Amino acid sequence: MKKVKRYRIWPRALERFIRDVLIKAGVGERDAINVARCLAAADLRGIDSHGVIRLPVYLQRLEKGFIETRTRLEVVAESPSTALLDANNGWGATAGAEAMKMAVAKARETGVGVVAVRNSNHFGIAAHYALMAVRDDMIGLALTNSSPSMAPWGGNAKLLGTNPICIAVPTGGKWPLVYDGATSTVARGRLVVARERKQAIPPDWALDPKGQPTTDPEVGLLGTLMPLGGYKGYGLALMVDVLCGVLTGAAFGPEVGQLSRPDRPQEVGHFFAAVDISRFLPVEEFKHRVDQLAREMKEAPRRAGVAEIFLPGEIEFRQQEVRERDGIPIDIPVWKKMEEIAWSYGVEIEGWWKEK
Repeated sequence: MKKVKRYRIWPRALERFIRDVLIKAGVGERDAINVARCLAAADLRGIDSHGVIRLPVYLQRLEKGFIETRTRLEVVAESPSTALLDANNGWGATAGAEAMKMAVAKARETGVGVVAVRNSNHFGIAAHYALMAVRDDMIGLALTNSSPSMAPWGGNAKLLGTNPICIAVPTGGKWPLVYDGATSTVARGRLVVARERKQAIPPDWALDPKGQPTTDPEVGLLGTLMPLGGYKGYGLALMVDVLCGVLTGAAFGPEVGQLSRPDRPQEVGHFFAAVDISRFLPVEEFKHRVDQLAREMKEAPRRAGVAEIFLPGEIEFRQQEVRERDGIPIDIPVWKKMEEIAWSYGVEIEGWWKEK
């Protein structure tokens, strides 16, 4: 008999499972739906480090009272084109979705909408929110600060988060352009996935507690992540913290609460923007110009051994198509945790099968 390699589950079934667990845990329906959509979207796009693997720590924080069961968004300050929201320690997925909706609405009226959030929590993948603007033929931006896990360039203390930046742009082609990347070489969750899979990591991902490169993900998690592009990633991370933490009144730098250590609220800050393309160019003309730029990138001369040049977000959209067709693969350790959660909260996992 063949040993189970991993499990697979249909995307909608995974989303239902996460939603039902959260509702059973006492989370309001709106929040449960938002969180489930965001986590399932990450797994669907192949970003396994930000998918259902995050559910256990979300539940731990909820059970200890460090995330509210229902998000109560409060408008702290507002103008025709800007707003500052206080999430009151609610769910990052709800804060992000509502803030981007507001940014899009303001952009429709004024050309540009900027909405920032304070006192929030981990919000998942930034692309989930930036793509909301794309659906309205706008350029979307989504940034967030996060748990300190990276040292400033030349340092050896966790003072900055991975602080991702996402810009999503509509095109006339099959997929939008989506840059969504941490300001560290990789997101911290990539080390968590490598640890679960018992895999080594490249030596440029993390430093051990003594400041030396390591290929052991467990050691890297105890040490610090390395910034993207050396001092450039450090500079970007710092500026994201200015926009998300300093400007909003949220926590910043080492004061942001650790997601993986449920001992206090995170006080995360987010920053969202939507740009109405029609205020600059007719939308179809803009898309035609973006498509021309994209073609020039795709058709550029390639280095030896490179089969294809990818556009930002293209790999994730291709992965999404595959997983919509074939189901989302779930590693055995993650599946076992899902089963434990299902048993604890009295929820069934449906739409799954074993891959052998």
